[in-house]
Amino acid sequence: MSQYFAAMFRRRPNDGWFRVSHYDVTTVDIMTALAVASMFVKAFSEETFALLVFEGAAVRSGEVWRLVTWPIAEVPSFFAVISIAFFWSFGQQLEALFGRGRFLMWVLAVTIIPALTVTLLGLASDTFDFGGIEFGLGPLFLAGIWVYAGTYPNVRWFDVIPMWGIAAGFTVLQLLVLSDAGNTGAIVFLLLVVAAALSAGRSLGLASAWPIPHIPLNLDPNGRRRSRTRSVGRSKPPKAKRPKRGTSGQSVVEGPWKNDVPSRVPAPPSPAASPTDQIELDHLLDKISDQGMDALSGDEKQRLNELSKRLRNR
Repeated sequence: MSQYFAAMFRRRPNDGWFRVSHYDVTTVDIMTALAVASMFVKAFSEETFALLVFEGAAVRSGEVWRLVTWPIAEVPSFFAVISIAFFWSFGQQLEALFGRGRFLMWVLAVTIIPALTVTLLGLASDTFDFGGIEFGLGPLFLAGIWVYAGTYPNVRWFDVIPMWGIAAGFTVLQLLVLSDAGNTGAIVFLLLVVAAALSAGRSLGLASAWPIPHIPLNLDPNGRRRSRTRSVGRSKPPKAKRPKRGTSGQSVVEGPWKNDVPSRVPAPPSPAASPTDQIELDHLLDKISDQGMDALSGDEKQRLNELSKRLRNR
């Protein structure tokens, strides 16, 4: 079982914003580091830590930074450490799917939109105002699971529970805790986090398996908007392309149904693929590295070949 957890928390080679020695620092790394730092801030100065926590009334009073800082406000505890660790592990996979720029846009959308909405709702009724709840990175981790489930609905956790089932279970548990405290504003806030995550994720190219309302942004992998025109002013007419021919000699005509911009949504994995396949493959590769190829049995060699082909075609 240890090899599964070792593979789960293995660092992914994502593109970073800058390098520290040989280490590419990504958005997930920065947020994780800030969350850990906030626990030390909490220990030394509760007044300073309180300025990071979201409070709608405080935002309306001018403390607008709370709209952005609430995910990194982590109270020191064992569960906070687990939450940070799982966010760091799963966040790397999500950042790899989005790309560096689009993932940052998604994080900002999931962070700001729910907080700003609840702040404005507090103008109509103080029922939506709540304080003293340090959400931390938990809601972003939950939001990421929803987006992943909306992108790959057939993927199952350890080949048993579908990802959407895990996301729904975590959401229900959070809502039960908040409803027990009678905190309507916090319940609305959490639901807005999930809604913003799915809508923003769909707008940025993921979560395409479900009919989710979104704004098509037409972005490249780095988060920049693509231009539909190549140049302004005079431009040479596009060269006519020769029709493609199949083996039968008949020409294939490209009609208006052909998309101008290729889809940015990654192809879903085949139903036979699962997150544990990568873990099993890593375990076999580690065994080869430690003991050599001859250490594998006939079944293990066959399994290695199957996993390599399956994951290569995902």
